Amino acid sequence: MTIRKILLNNQPFHSSEIDRGLQFGDGHFTTIRVVNGEPQLLDRHLQRLAYANQRLFINHPNFSSLHERIKAICCEVKEGVCKTIITRGYGGRGYSFSDDALANEYLQISDLPAPIHSVELGTAELRLAKQPTLSGLKTLNRLEQVLLTRECRASVFDDLLVCDTDGFVVEAIQGNLFWYQKGQWHTPDLSFSGVNGVMRQWIIEEGLLSPLRIAQYTLADLAGIECMIITNSVRGAVTVSQFNGKVLGNCELPVVLEQFTL
Repeated sequence: MTIRKILLNNQPFHSSEIDRGLQFGDGHFTTIRVVNGEPQLLDRHLQRLAYANQRLFINHPNFSSLHERIKAICCEVKEGVCKTIITRGYGGRGYSFSDDALANEYLQISDLPAPIHSVELGTAELRLAKQPTLSGLKTLNRLEQVLLTRECRASVFDDLLVCDTDGFVVEAIQGNLFWYQKGQWHTPDLSFSGVNGVMRQWIIEEGLLSPLRIAQYTLADLAGIECMIITNSVRGAVTVSQFNGKVLGNCELPVVLEQFTL
């Protein structure tokens, strides 16, 4: 497709194409915590990116050396966050993409967020769509999370638990959920929606919270929970102090998991 003219903020935009990541959210990303110049859990983040490239049919010819570029941009960062964005790049007409399109890669360094020792969690009204083909992936299509964040800011809570359109618990806005109830840890099945975070994968694969049950849960199933945490790769594990006004206990976490917590 030949584009004849593009205006950006009513000024000529001197490019023949616009990145498909901007046009359609056609891409994915990961956020990596950096400590003393070292990107944490880098191998797992790279596995996540490679898997998303495969699932989305993105041609990323320089992927094999991506780890070197991430390490290079992180090497002088004492504490921070490295966000790695991969888009399909350019090419195609409308939604259709060109099979020979080459990925664009963006690396961004930012400051760590302020530490949060605990959060008060509510329940969101907005529901997540169910889409098994994209479930687990952290795609650039984050409009649900944008609107959820707006809903959260208008509430009295620090974060919100989000369900899918069938009423099953999926995640919090800012991370994955684990809770303890009757001698067992639980976390939602993400086969139909939600993001399978790197920290969640690490906890599950290393058996850090055991015994652990992965299943579909409704809000009614959480009525008797004793404690809950929200996990992501930047903050580690954050304790939920209250859930819908109910005071929860402090979770006893493995030392190795506490080391990743801000």
